[in-house]
Amino acid sequence: MTARFNRRSLMRGMLGGAAVCVGVPALDLFLDGNGQAFADGAKLPTRFGTYFWGLGLTHTPAGTRWVPTKTGLGFEITPELEPLAAVKDKVSVFSGFRAIGDGRPNIVHWSGHASILSGVAPAKTGSFDAPSFDTAVADAIGSGSRFKVLDVSPSGKPVSYSTRTGKGFATPETTPLALYTRIFGEGFQDPNSPDWKPDPNVMLRQSVLSAIADQRQALMADVGRADQVKLDQYFTSLREMENQLAIQLQKPEECEACVIPGKPEEPKRGAAIDVVNASNKAMARLLAMGLACNQTKVFNVVHTAGASETYIPGDSKIYHQYSHDEPTDAKLGYQPMTSKLAGLVMQGFGDFLAELDAIKEGDGTLLDHTLVLGFSDTGYAKIHSLENIPMILAGGANGRHKAGQHIASQGESVTRVSLTAQQLAGLPVGEFGTGAMKTAKPISEVMA
Repeated sequence: MTARFNRRSLMRGMLGGAAVCVGVPALDLFLDGNGQAFADGAKLPTRFGTYFWGLGLTHTPAGTRWVPTKTGLGFEITPELEPLAAVKDKVSVFSGFRAIGDGRPNIVHWSGHASILSGVAPAKTGSFDAPSFDTAVADAIGSGSRFKVLDVSPSGKPVSYSTRTGKGFATPETTPLALYTRIFGEGFQDPNSPDWKPDPNVMLRQSVLSAIADQRQALMADVGRADQVKLDQYFTSLREMENQLAIQLQKPEECEACVIPGKPEEPKRGAAIDVVNASNKAMARLLAMGLACNQTKVFNVVHTAGASETYIPGDSKIYHQYSHDEPTDAKLGYQPMTSKLAGLVMQGFGDFLAELDAIKEGDGTLLDHTLVLGFSDTGYAKIHSLENIPMILAGGANGRHKAGQHIASQGESVTRVSLTAQQLAGLPVGEFGTGAMKTAKPISEVMA
């Protein structure tokens, strides 16, 4: 007897007089016996992302505001990790790791995350001395998706730390509406549509780009070395665009967890933490569905920049100012308002992970098939410390991540966590970093 539905089925109906169709989720009916692949053998992909927030977490002599006292499995949820409680078993927490400058100065709100992402302590603010490793991950696992990397900045500021050159950084989407338009606007193809056909406009654009690329050798021969470098960067961008267009000319693979979301309203703008977190949650939902619809496999989120300007509504001080000006409460042993803001920022991270975990996919959730590296720029923001920078790995990475652990270091390089993240994401790399931060030693305790 033939089944009424398969993994290519669409549910059709009418809404407001217009025809609508919705993809069927990834039901057990469509999967292999283990729920780890589709019945036709197609594997559920691994996704990877970074999630950055500014100003670290609250420093205390004992570290009890965010650093668990227990190491290994079964660590306790500390006050500033409370927003991650719902996904605790899918999270590993890393404390005590530091960025090592090798004689270079501590560039405030820059050296920390530059070291984590590039493996090199930067020489100056505003640039890295090597590419950010998310670009290498995208090259390794991003084929077959429309966007190699998607960058978002929920604070509304165009901030990204993703770079291929160390000089120029990605341009992020800064509102839910912009992200929706980027993913589901022009050029989006429903992977579950049975009526797919190549877009002739895309075919024309690809042929035009190909014609331009065909002439590049003649042009390169007529210019000097400096112009050759500029042209090489230009043609590299064109080749990436051609590759993107080529993907749009291929019938997309079905993604049963893909359900096209409704267009969001233009949100309020501002740096108030409730506004930023609302934008962050809406963008997380859109990004999660973009991942489920195989529009990308790699993403970067900058919740707030290093010198965060977020504030609690009605308060006259911003987070960055509190982190420096607020005295440590003698009785509590920490800065109370700074800690409150840190907790609200971590609520944004918790909301983000919850959106990934809400999408059922195969034998688990989208979060189970994703790895997210969460991190900040500093350990103790009051003095711009590069010691004990908060770093968190979340998600199952398709079974590669042995989560639910607290790994405590006594001053080892942050690049050990970076290398671990790269290997868990599927990048074939044996070492990462330079100088004192060069390492070939991932953190095996969290690797299945």
